[in-house]
Amino acid sequence: MVKATTKAAFVKIDVTSACLGLLVAGGVLMPSPRAMAEEEAGSEVSKSSEVTSDQSQVETLPPLLVEDTKVYGSQSLRGATLSKMPLEMREIPQSVSVIDRQRMEQQNLTDLDDVMEKATGVTVQPYQQLTTQYYVRGFQADSFEIDGSPVGIGYQASSPQDMAVYDRVEILRGSNGMLHGSGNPAATINLVRKKPTDTFQSSVDLSGGSWDTYRGEADLGGPLIENGAVRGRLVGAYEKKGYFYDEAEQKTGLAYGVIEADLSDTTLLTLGGQYQAIDAVPNIAGVPMAADGSDLGLSRSRYLNTDWSANDWRTVRAFGALEHQWGGGWTSKLSLEYEKSSSDLKYGALYGSNIDAETGNGAILMPGAYRFHDENRSVDLHANGPFKLLGKDHHALFGLNSNRRQHKVDTGTFETNIARPVNVYTWDPSSVPEPGVSRYDTTSDSDTREAGFYAMGRFSIADPLTLVLGSRFSGWQQDTLTSSYSTGLQWIPYSGLIWDFADDWSAYAGYTSVFQPQTSLTYDGGILDPIEGRSYEVGIKGALYEDRLNVSAALFRIEQSNRAVEDPDHPSVGRTTYYINGGKVRSQGVELEVNGKVMPDWDVSAGYTYTDTKYLEDPNNQGDEFSTTTPHHMFKLWTNYTLPWEEKRWSVGAGLNAQSEITKTSNSITMKQSPYVTMDLRLAYRIMPTVTASLNVKNISNEKYYQELFSPNWSNRYGEPRSVTFGVRATF
Repeated sequence: MVKATTKAAFVKIDVTSACLGLLVAGGVLMPSPRAMAEEEAGSEVSKSSEVTSDQSQVETLPPLLVEDTKVYGSQSLRGATLSKMPLEMREIPQSVSVIDRQRMEQQNLTDLDDVMEKATGVTVQPYQQLTTQYYVRGFQADSFEIDGSPVGIGYQASSPQDMAVYDRVEILRGSNGMLHGSGNPAATINLVRKKPTDTFQSSVDLSGGSWDTYRGEADLGGPLIENGAVRGRLVGAYEKKGYFYDEAEQKTGLAYGVIEADLSDTTLLTLGGQYQAIDAVPNIAGVPMAADGSDLGLSRSRYLNTDWSANDWRTVRAFGALEHQWGGGWTSKLSLEYEKSSSDLKYGALYGSNIDAETGNGAILMPGAYRFHDENRSVDLHANGPFKLLGKDHHALFGLNSNRRQHKVDTGTFETNIARPVNVYTWDPSSVPEPGVSRYDTTSDSDTREAGFYAMGRFSIADPLTLVLGSRFSGWQQDTLTSSYSTGLQWIPYSGLIWDFADDWSAYAGYTSVFQPQTSLTYDGGILDPIEGRSYEVGIKGALYEDRLNVSAALFRIEQSNRAVEDPDHPSVGRTTYYINGGKVRSQGVELEVNGKVMPDWDVSAGYTYTDTKYLEDPNNQGDEFSTTTPHHMFKLWTNYTLPWEEKRWSVGAGLNAQSEITKTSNSITMKQSPYVTMDLRLAYRIMPTVTASLNVKNISNEKYYQELFSPNWSNRYGEPRSVTFGVRATF
């Protein structure tokens, strides 16, 4: 077993008490709205005579949208692309989280992995399918969007996502089949790009830190012609990133540009593009365990790969959108997304097939060479607006979208065979000369297409009650080198009920579904029916202090049926295995979240998740836990406070990630990571009105733990040790 790596026990939390406690913290123990308004008024007066607050708080907030005399800040979904409608969080009958630009800068979250590690209810699993995969509510999150359009993130060997381009990340937990299409009932992750600004703005960020990591960002935007009808924005970034394990590094360069043009008072055209290049020395192997699954006690700096291992990505994105206001509150939007990417991977990595903990023998050097080619095209056209029925105001959404992904894998053959027995304790990364690759052969080539029509209505059935009804008709098809698969037409229903029982509070109940295509073969030569996923959720949401603070509590249940299980009537023959639809699993639990401003100078983001998963129907795992690498308990906290002295030049931040035990069983060998807690700190000082310096320390206690458990053979991943980053941000 992996040794316990924490000094503090993770105390089991009573769900009901935790729910009530977080709601009390969000609504009762915090300052009253009147007191907060009075403090804000005093703060506004002081701003006229002195420079206020850390610039990382003031100048990175997105522009506020003023609608119906109500002000919405960075945590609102007004204008968001995820919902395709101008909704507040309270108006969505599902759990939603937003991590905005301000928080990314405060916590030094420079890529999507960083963001997701801090997001409520998300576990991050690096190097799965040669990329990073995220798990929510026990299921892999495989529905990704940029500005509301499906994109090729999270697929095999997909590129890391640098956050310099994005203004915020929106996470909708539970199924989203109606708007997105096929996928797991985990979550939809929507990345919202930076947009041009109405006034001139620019910023420069420079930072350096542990393991020779250096980063620079530049952001420039504003009107391109005198009347402001054409606006643009340019973003550039370069990073040389070191790692806590030897040899590995990653160099990232990107350029992003976008233009908005007011074709008329009612029509907006957006055009943009992005280029990203990444050259990396990867850590394919991770670390193995002993033959019995116990920890070998390897150093976190141990690098069990050859020093010539390399992984490079090149990604080009082009996008456009045309929005039009038709009058009467009706709008339409056409969005186009195109992505072309390639990745070259070459490695020699240690694979521990049966390691002796005493001697370190039992591993072999495993070579590999691959080239990946991807093209992804997405189109979305939708319209939404109000209408009257039976004397009441309602809202409707209609749309259709399609997505096509072409994925090709070429496998290389080395000129010399470097596979050999090695010792994990005495391994030298430079001991094996780099072999050439004699040829590449196409081993996988798939063309996946999906299209669907969706419609949704929000019906005001009484003054405090809103009924949400929607559905999608969707089709999915995949062609490979040897076969073709199609799901036929799938119907995906969606429903919800929202009760506004107070000015700032809503209760809701929601049901959503989704389907996941399968390509496993049946005995008669057909393919299995798609997996069916269903999400049930009830909860309460509060939008306090004029929507500056969002508070939510939710109970959820997810069921996934039609999962593939081996056909008991037709046993496997050689390498051929036949399957039937027969598996069923369930995930259920509680989510609590507070996000926003407790006081004008005090930001808080806190989330607790309890998750319980189980095999309901399975011939081999009946009644067992389904997702053992999903902690039963997760708690994540970030808070940042601007100190009230020295003209509010100083600000301090603190964060905490805590989770309960996880396990992973592979070939009847069980590995375990005991509960652990990591803590982060931040200190910032505003040198002058437009320049702020900051110091971030992650995992300040240097806690040693496994972020991922995969297999006794390899790819188990240590979490990052203590790291320090110093940065300077200047705005102009």
